[in-house]
Amino acid sequence: MASAAEQGHVFDAAVWVCLSAGVVCAVVAAALDQIQGLVSVLGAVTLVLGYFWGGQAVQRYALRLANSQGMMVIIIGYLVRVAALGIVLLSAHSFGRISTLVSTGWVAAGSLSAIVGWLGGLIFAHSRARIPVYDRPYVAPQGRDA
Repeated sequence: MASAAEQGHVFDAAVWVCLSAGVVCAVVAAALDQIQGLVSVLGAVTLVLGYFWGGQAVQRYALRLANSQGMMVIIIGYLVRVAALGIVLLSAHSFGRISTLVSTGWVAAGSLSAIVGWLGGLIFAHSRARIPVYDRPYVAPQGRDA
């Protein structure tokens, strides 16, 4: 298992790439659709980032528990995050003032950019992580000091 520092590095990379992708999408949305596009993208990126951030927090806690307890915590955490996301989206859709500020196309674009950014950050950081189980110890060439 990766150390806490490596897990933090992977999480930080995912957050930064997700935010970077969201900012790029927000700039494009603001240029093409002014305030409606900007608000839509920023709201979507915030929701996606909060959803993934909450999942990371639950998984870090669950890794300290026994197998069955950890799995139950992860499943319950997932259900709570999905329910919370549904409640937020439903209340935003039913609240008249917010629904006029939101463009569904830009919400989709912002969500996709944040998701792709998050996954890209995870893949990038994991590909460079050192995993002791798979890393062979260094052996100095013969005739040289280690």
